Amino acid sequence: MTKVIETLAQLASDASLQSAQAMEKLLIDNNIEDTIATAVINKDVVSLERQLDVCPDVVCFLVPAEDDEQSEDNGSEESETNIKLIVNG
Repeated sequence: MTKVIETLAQLASDASLQSAQAMEKLLIDNNIEDTIATAVINKDVVSLERQLDVCPDVVCFLVPAEDDEQSEDNGSEESETNIKLIVNG
């Protein structure tokens, strides 16, 4: 899989590889599997994601812990808790 990622990075960074012939030659030279090469040439992102088992939607969030004991100065007032949501997409 590392070879596929390196090849995709090379395709993205080298403007001379944008033609179909140059792209196909690079994929053959780097021994990329036929199914993956076909997906790259056809620009079939969904197929490529499935073949590489990519999980593009990663979500992470943090929730602060609540205190077990309430302080006496709060009385009947409830303190608000800030929750920060971090989404990577």
